[in-house]
Amino acid sequence: MPSKITLIGSTGLIGLHFLESIREDDFPDVTAITRRKISNLADKHFIRQAINDFSDLESMRPDLKTDVLVSSLGTTIKKAGSQDEFFKIDHDLPLRIARMAHEEGCRTMILVSSGGANPQSSIFYCRVKGLLEEALSEIGFDRLHILRPSLLLGPRTESRPGEYLGKLLMQPLSFLIPWKYRPIHARIMANTIQQLIRGNEKGHYIWEGKDLYKEVDG
Repeated sequence: MPSKITLIGSTGLIGLHFLESIREDDFPDVTAITRRKISNLADKHFIRQAINDFSDLESMRPDLKTDVLVSSLGTTIKKAGSQDEFFKIDHDLPLRIARMAHEEGCRTMILVSSGGANPQSSIFYCRVKGLLEEALSEIGFDRLHILRPSLLLGPRTESRPGEYLGKLLMQPLSFLIPWKYRPIHARIMANTIQQLIRGNEKGHYIWEGKDLYKEVDG
C-alpha cells in the first residue's frame, strides 16, 4: 500500500467524492492540492490541504514528493474562455505537474481522462485528452492508470447545461447504451481510484466502460 497520496483537481466532482469517501485507516497520508480551502473536510485531519493558485508550480514541488499522484483536474472550454486556455489547463498543467512529481520520486499516476480521448480525434476536447494521455505515457511512471468515464453523474457546484441535457436524455435509456458510453456516478469513479491505489501491478492501463465498475485486485 502506498504511504502517500497527492490529489490535484480536489474541488471537482470526482476529487471531492474521493476526498469525502476515503478513510484514515486506508489512506493515512493524503495531500489535496487546491486553489481554495475545502470546508467539509474539517473533520478529516489526515488530509492536508495545500492551497496553491497554480501560477507558480515550483512552489508546489514539495507537495509532489508522493507515492501516488491522482489527477482529476479539468475544466470546460466555456469556463476556460478559449481553446488555447483550455489546452493550458487540461493538458499543459497536469502534464507539468506529473513531470515534477516523477522527478520527485512518484512512480504511480492515476489520471481521470475522458471517454473518446484520442490524440487524432477531430473533436478538440477529445484530442486534448488524448494528447495528454500520450504525453503521460512517455514520462516513465511504473504504474499509469488512465480512466475514461463518459458523462459524470453527481451534484456539481458549477452549471454545465450541455452536460445536464445529455444526462437527462441518456439516463432513462442507459440500459440500451453500450457500457463505454453510459453515464457513471462520481462516487463509482472515486471507488475505482481507491482500488487502483491499493494495487501494485506495474504497467500502463486504460479503464473505460464496464471496467470502471469493477473492483480492482492488487
